[in-house]
Amino acid sequence: MLTRAFQRSLEENVSVDPSELMSGRWKKEKTTVHIEHTIVDNFITDQSKLNKLQDSKLWENCVASGPKWFTKGVEKINKPMTIWEELNEMIWEQRPEYKDAIGFEYWCDIFTETAPVAWHIDKDEVAFEQTNQLITPIMGAVYYGFNHTIFFGKGGGHLQLIDADFHDNPLEFDVVRREEIVEISPDFNRLVIFNSSKWHKVTRVAVGGTRYAFVSNAKSHVPKVSTKQGKIDSA
Repeated sequence: MLTRAFQRSLEENVSVDPSELMSGRWKKEKTTVHIEHTIVDNFITDQSKLNKLQDSKLWENCVASGPKWFTKGVEKINKPMTIWEELNEMIWEQRPEYKDAIGFEYWCDIFTETAPVAWHIDKDEVAFEQTNQLITPIMGAVYYGFNHTIFFGKGGGHLQLIDADFHDNPLEFDVVRREEIVEISPDFNRLVIFNSSKWHKVTRVAVGGTRYAFVSNAKSHVPKVSTKQGKIDSA
């Protein structure tokens, strides 16, 4: 298993000596690429909901409020209070993961050309920091609900997936196994379901571009810092 220091070096974009990757320490036999993911284009068909999501201030407020928690099935008692809670139900209620999840951790991202995301694994950050315990989601999702096409410049902001977990060095894929990377473009109204306990990253957005995304993780546990629905400080 990779060390916590190595995990941090990846997330902080600290360089790792490429010679280590080429030395054979991380070398594996080539295998057929099979990465668990699902792409749903034109995910939202209700035009009124889609129109509501075209308010950039709505996304900016979501980013500013940070990660939140939404307990599964709340709509059976009350209607979802926000469009983000409703999105969680829309994404997961017909999925097999819904049965095992107790709720969903979610947040919004707005990335520019100055903010790529390095290889990382979604996990309970507080548990990882305090106890070195790796607690990962059941499954993850990203939804591109804002029509950011005109803000993309020359593109970028692609989601990259690899079939590798915490035992593997993801930088090997950048150096010697690039053909095994699955790259998914952030098309407007596209939903991507993927195993967020595997290494994944977001490529740099082109100069002048902006990428909007809603992220949701189906979880079988409430993240360690969470004590109330909608009150998560870190994810």
